Amino acid sequence: MSEAAARRWIGKPNRVGRALVATAAIVGVAELSGHLYFGKRGPGFEDWARLSPAAQEERKEGDLVVVAPGWADPLARQALGDAFFPLRDAARPDVTRYASALEISALGERSPELSGWKELSRRQEGPFLLRRLENPAPARVVFDFVDALGPQTAEVQLTSPPTPCPFVSNARPAAGGLGGHPTFPAARFECPTGMYFNVSTTVIADQDFLPRRCIWSHPPRQGEVVTRFREVPLGSVIRGHGGMYWIIEREGKGAPVVLAVRVDGEEIGRVTHEDGQGWASFELPLGAHAGKKSATVELGVSSPNYQHRHFCFEADTR
Repeated sequence: MSEAAARRWIGKPNRVGRALVATAAIVGVAELSGHLYFGKRGPGFEDWARLSPAAQEERKEGDLVVVAPGWADPLARQALGDAFFPLRDAARPDVTRYASALEISALGERSPELSGWKELSRRQEGPFLLRRLENPAPARVVFDFVDALGPQTAEVQLTSPPTPCPFVSNARPAAGGLGGHPTFPAARFECPTGMYFNVSTTVIADQDFLPRRCIWSHPPRQGEVVTRFREVPLGSVIRGHGGMYWIIEREGKGAPVVLAVRVDGEEIGRVTHEDGQGWASFELPLGAHAGKKSATVELGVSSPNYQHRHFCFEADTR
């Protein structure tokens, strides 16, 4: 065969070859794209629905259940229900009081809240990794003011002029909807100055849109609204958080809100909340009052301008 004939023979199938190469490349890219897409896709509803038996086996009494990544938390709550996520845990102030936790992890994510906790066990279950974790230094809470809010242990009054805010158990619940006030429950202390001026246990959404269970305590036009707790056993500090619904805080135009804490008539400290601080923590040493078996604790809330001050706080002594 001459050289020219050989070139003609080789050149004829090149178009077919190029087409095959191009097709193979397209299939390869599609396969890689599919792998990347499906490999990073979160578990579906059917995956969450199948998780319950394994989660029940792994969870121990007292475990906090935490989901990573956090955006999957609503999916987990829908699948596993309130038994895994009671409101007190789902709207927790932080994780410092919990001795152990069950982390439900997807996509290789870890919960920042549980950073530094010791891993006790792990179990792969479909697309999930279940890990039991131990808090290396859990706080011992002596008294939780949110849990204790009620007529048996607390009373509420305005200071200027002195006005009692009686407890009612059958008030009309009220919710402000998107952008409005949080839900006011039927059981609450009601001040005579209007619906906003009640003291009750509710849940707000913080700056990260996380739920926070707390004591609603809108400051009055003048003076303080004081919630007084009787016969409180004390630890060494009073610790807590304060904040407002993120829509209220984000404008940064509101007046500061002051939370004053008094024990047996002595002010042990005050916390000033400024717009933009979000769900902010505080800790006040109890000094000579530390370790008392029984004390009267007053939590007074005020502001130089009460307009749109949707303040809510939680506190405990530990």
